[in-house]
Amino acid sequence: MLRVFVLFAFLQLADLGSTVAVLRCGGTEQNPLIQQLMILGPIQGIIVAKVMALAVGAGCYWAAKPRVLRVANLVFGGIVLWNLTILARLF
Repeated sequence: MLRVFVLFAFLQLADLGSTVAVLRCGGTEQNPLIQQLMILGPIQGIIVAKVMALAVGAGCYWAAKPRVLRVANLVFGGIVLWNLTILARLF
């Protein structure tokens, strides 16, 4: 279970880094929730979203919900791959 949560945390960091890279290369954020958080500032909004995601992930870890974390890992893995494809198109 700990490995699943560690992977979740890693994917959150990868999403943060890849999203920031996309924004710096001229891309835009498409998630409406994150767009609302970006009122705080582009980077600050994404950081707040990642902190919230990590809090939810920690709650799943402590509640022993590995299936939820595994599904989230698949989703965030896909998001990171999507961000990387966007980066490749922007170069």
